[in-house]
Amino acid sequence: MIYLISEKKDLVTDLVIEWLLAKGRAFKRYNDNVFVATNTCLSNQEEQIEELKDVEKVWQRRGTLNYLPDPVIGNYPNRQNYINYLFQEVKILNEYQEQTLKKRLKKNYIGSYQHERTNNKLLNLAVAKEVGLQIPTTMVTSLKSELLAFYRQHSRIISKDLRAPVNIRTRHKNIIASGVKIVALEDIDRMEENFAPIFLQEYIEKQYEIRLFIVGDQFFPMAIFSQNDEQTKVDFRNYNKKKPNRCVPVTIPEPIEKRVREFM
Repeated sequence: MIYLISEKKDLVTDLVIEWLLAKGRAFKRYNDNVFVATNTCLSNQEEQIEELKDVEKVWQRRGTLNYLPDPVIGNYPNRQNYINYLFQEVKILNEYQEQTLKKRLKKNYIGSYQHERTNNKLLNLAVAKEVGLQIPTTMVTSLKSELLAFYRQHSRIISKDLRAPVNIRTRHKNIIASGVKIVALEDIDRMEENFAPIFLQEYIEKQYEIRLFIVGDQFFPMAIFSQNDEQTKVDFRNYNKKKPNRCVPVTIPEPIEKRVREFM
């Protein structure tokens, strides 16, 4: 049995399910908004996770199993404080389950909630540099003067999220990220002298973008022709859903593949 752990509206998971159906493979999909009852047992005689007992392969696409039923989350005063506490409680269970299954399934467990949650773009850039990969000049600053100097040095700079796309829900409205953006001089002029740290990089001119998926020792590079569309020119993740970018399999030079392996 293949387990897919994802989100309700994740299109990539939908496409993978179509492929699994075509192959006649048995699977279960768990979205992180749907409650899953747990019964995990450890003793000197056994170690069993009841809800995952028939698992053979796991693809942890997004999120993790949701062990908090709706009545527990409820709608009462200071509910967010309770929710934060309960999330920390079930996080221990999720970490145990992931490590236990990875130990048993080895290469048949793809993805990681733990690694995704602690993923650090700045540390990744530092490691990429250490293994000999070229990286864009990067700055994190909370000073308008330094931001202006960085802009003048590179003329074209971009800003993106340091950890994950903005997704702030309030009682009156939702605030969501608008993608990777070019920072213009008028944007800088409107800013205060000090602000929360922002993540900046020099803009890299490119012919196309490459995304690389790795399973075990196998490389699956894909070229994304984002430069043919003004909407996706800065970053393909500024998706044009009406006219998606063309994507084709490619090979990467052996020296680059070697450095990517070292990076991983």
